[in-house]
Amino acid sequence: MKTEEIVKLTPKRVASLLKARRKLAGPSADLYAGHDLRRSVRWPFPGQVELWPAGGDGRERFYATCHNLSTNGLGMIADASFEPGTRVELACHFPEASFYGKGVIRHCTKIPKGYLIGLQFDFEE
Repeated sequence: MKTEEIVKLTPKRVASLLKARRKLAGPSADLYAGHDLRRSVRWPFPGQVELWPAGGDGRERFYATCHNLSTNGLGMIADASFEPGTRVELACHFPEASFYGKGVIRHCTKIPKGYLIGLQFDFEE
């Protein structure tokens, strides 16, 4: 993938990505079935996520697997833990597109194979 194909993360681009995936999945697609405190629906959405501490020099990098995506953020599974409130820069790589942007860690829970992390997008206008 060429760097010019990595586009800025915006609410409109995330909504468009979710709409396209829903259309492909069809009317019988299952949404996330767990307890949900979020403002918007989450969709299972596998992909890769790269994370850097905000304001860093980019040398410290972490990798995660996207678990689900909504218009406001994503859930991911990672080997590393993050403190809630940590600001990060991120790149999300999905089959349809790659995005870059910023986010805030909202929760981090230990699971058998690493950590389940909730990230809220920080859309810069």
